[in-house]
Amino acid sequence: MRPFSILHFTANGSIVRVNTSHGHDIELDVVLKGARIEDLLQLGVRTDPPIMSGPVEMGTRLDLSPGDASVADRVKLTGSFHVLRAHFSNEKMQGKIDYLSLVSQGKPKQAREHEDESVPTDLRGVFTLNDGLLSFSLLHFLIPGTHVDMIGVYSLDGQTFDFHGKAKLDAKLSQMTTGWKSVLLKPVDPFFRKDGAGTEIPIRITGTESEPHFGLDFGHKEDHENAGEKNQALSKR
Repeated sequence: MRPFSILHFTANGSIVRVNTSHGHDIELDVVLKGARIEDLLQLGVRTDPPIMSGPVEMGTRLDLSPGDASVADRVKLTGSFHVLRAHFSNEKMQGKIDYLSLVSQGKPKQAREHEDESVPTDLRGVFTLNDGLLSFSLLHFLIPGTHVDMIGVYSLDGQTFDFHGKAKLDAKLSQMTTGWKSVLLKPVDPFFRKDGAGTEIPIRITGTESEPHFGLDFGHKEDHENAGEKNQALSKR
């Protein structure tokens, strides 16, 4: 297990010893700055290494009831977070991010040649954690050429990824490929342009932490719109 970095946080609330059990009932409002997301994940996530690394800021309500179960199963969190310059530990997932970034900037040739980019991700969201399941009512991530709004769930054991949303790409569809495919796609470019983006498409990320799957998703239009409204509300905070 890797060593933890120093955590800087403020907390207000109560810690009450429960006489009928061996433990405490803890309720805290926590503001966290100068921390690392991999350290926080290492406290509760059952995957090694943690899914991502990078500096994080977070504000959350923490409820931890006494009991014999693991902390990951007893803790409840509700709050928001911002991870700056995140990198994914899974090479397949980081590779997908790198590929998407190049393609969405209109660089399909470089993407096909698998140029080593290791693109950092700016990630922010609104979440709840209960019974070992992270639920996101908003998950927004930004990489060069792309920004994505999603909702979904992730289990702390890494066995469940289920996210749906929409991606706005700088490049037009025809600019994301080469040769005759690029020529064929030019007539449909206008149908995918929206709100200043070169292309807007519905996407999904499913599977597991070790085997994530990326694809198009045309079945969650209402959820996409709700995610966009919540993202606008978050940006005004």
